[in-house]
Amino acid sequence: MSIRCYIPTTLTAIRQGLGPVHAVAPDSQGRELGGDELEAREFDALCIAASIAATQSFEAAAASVRESASDPASEGGPRAASPRAVIAYDAPDSSAGEDLAEGFDLLTLSEVDMTSVASIHLDEVEIWEEAADIAADKGREAAEDHLGDSDLLWYDATELPVLLRERG
Repeated sequence: MSIRCYIPTTLTAIRQGLGPVHAVAPDSQGRELGGDELEAREFDALCIAASIAATQSFEAAAASVRESASDPASEGGPRAASPRAVIAYDAPDSSAGEDLAEGFDLLTLSEVDMTSVASIHLDEVEIWEEAADIAADKGREAAEDHLGDSDLLWYDATELPVLLRERG
């Protein structure tokens, strides 16, 4: 048996290889639900993970800007926000977790076995680019509000190599 969880990450992090990560999952009571109730709880976990992924990406981009400003000699200049991604993952039942919010756990995964990835969820390119521009102009919260109005696209795990090649 496994726990379906959702790993908040970015395309850059996936490309570099996922090491220890955190993932959002319905709590033990939520995992006992069935049918539409379980599906709704898992969708909510996906949405929480998507919000975390956006925050991580925008904060990393802002840190890069601050670093470039404090060290003009730094190579490459500031990095743009890497597109957020959420990985639907089947974690071992033995995965350690702690309460994240009512009804949800934050699991700690020491490694990610890519053969246990069920799907990958990404923003449309245009939506992400708009959000990155908003983050640079108006801040992270405004960008996250913009992303909250859109749905993530679903990709099968076998499409990951193509996504990494096409989405930079």
